[in-house]
Amino acid sequence: MALTGSLVFAVLSAALSSFIFGYNIGVINAPRAVVGQWLRDVKCRRAGGEPNVTLNDLWCTSYPENQTSTRMFSDNPELQTLWSLVSSIFALGALLSAVTLTYFVNRFGRRGTLLINNITAVIGSVCMCVSYYADSFELLIIGRVIIGLNAGINSGAPPMYLTEIAPDDLRGAIGTVHQVVCVMGVFISQILGLPQILGGPRGWPFLFGFSLVPAVLQLATLLFCPESPRHLYLNRHEVEQARKALEFFQAPADVEKQMSDMESDYDKSKDLPRVTIVDLFRDRFLRRVIIICMMVMLSQQFSGINAVMFYSTAIFVSSGLSGEDAQYATIGMGGIFVLASIVSMTVVERLGRKVLLLGGLAGMCVMTILLVAFMKLTAAGMAWASYLSVTSVMLFVVFFAIGPGPIPWFIASELFTEGPRAPATSVVAGVNWSSTLLITFAFPLVETSLGEYTFLIFTGCLVGFVVYTILKVPETKGKRIDEIQAEMRQRL
Repeated sequence: MALTGSLVFAVLSAALSSFIFGYNIGVINAPRAVVGQWLRDVKCRRAGGEPNVTLNDLWCTSYPENQTSTRMFSDNPELQTLWSLVSSIFALGALLSAVTLTYFVNRFGRRGTLLINNITAVIGSVCMCVSYYADSFELLIIGRVIIGLNAGINSGAPPMYLTEIAPDDLRGAIGTVHQVVCVMGVFISQILGLPQILGGPRGWPFLFGFSLVPAVLQLATLLFCPESPRHLYLNRHEVEQARKALEFFQAPADVEKQMSDMESDYDKSKDLPRVTIVDLFRDRFLRRVIIICMMVMLSQQFSGINAVMFYSTAIFVSSGLSGEDAQYATIGMGGIFVLASIVSMTVVERLGRKVLLLGGLAGMCVMTILLVAFMKLTAAGMAWASYLSVTSVMLFVVFFAIGPGPIPWFIASELFTEGPRAPATSVVAGVNWSSTLLITFAFPLVETSLGEYTFLIFTGCLVGFVVYTILKVPETKGKRIDEIQAEMRQRL
């Protein structure tokens, strides 16, 4: 099947939601010290003091320049708690909206949901930007919650739309676009977060508010793209609208085959009741399939990737790099993440989902062991080991990007037919954000107790996920959804 220009246009427009999703995951990493100082200044002024002048006050006192970024947090547990709230409240907002995904994508459509979701992107971005000028960290927290609500929808709706507008032989490649653009968002946030760009004391409000740009751009472009043809045909039974959508996305020679396939799918599903999240766990077959999707998503989250992404700069510092070198190493990691994700997109239709998922999980498992070993050697005074620690983190990210990164996001769209697809995607997104929230809160506490050995917990998880993937996860490369389901009914 041909890749048309209008399909590329729609994919790029829809992927702006993926960009916003990734950008707001990565944006919190670099400006920690700058925003931390602003939080101190706000609290100091509210107490009637003057920042860096008033003495004997944790919120107002000044520190030597080379100690500020560490001591302001270590000397003030309340500041550490406040920063943790600013950082992690994003995941809570995402979790709350992820469980509503089924309602939105069924009620407003996949494209309609993406368009409506830009409202939260605009409001959240404005709140975070304005918080600096309003001298209100509460407004910053509210903005992080709202942009989290945006992320919860954007974690599930874009891959649904992308896989449903894609031809069968490009479904995997186009499905991985979500992850590729997501990591591009992370990478751009790291670059913009440099002190020389927007990561300084006066630039960080614009860094946090930058999501406004892709949100407005998507509103200006996605309006020209039709709704998912599968949603139009199978959910609304708007046959002519579905045909027009296919004619927009695909070459004329492919339209009749796709219409015939959708007609067959509609005949099979038209008399079936609407599937809810509860139904996924009541039906024996659906329950087993959703458990596979949940486990694949858990393999992504409990691989340790969120610990690396949220705390990458701190990990590099603990590996022996200076603060500035650690920040540049984090940006380098983001660039490698993007390149590896693009490689995954080009090979997923040749090598298959299961091979990439297994290879990625196994490689990450090895890297966590090496990371612990090299960090211990660094702590023992062997400076050369710090560079091997950084290399281990970089390779860890490469292995994540080739399989465990992109595949969990679209696996539910490939394993489920139209009826249960939306609730299944909602469940998978909920699992993602529940795991993110848990790891965001737990990792700093566990790291304080276990130090370098923290990553061995992820090693154990990865071993279990490798075994589970071998035994339970089916290969979906080049197969129609009804073929995949028929094979799973025989296996399960």
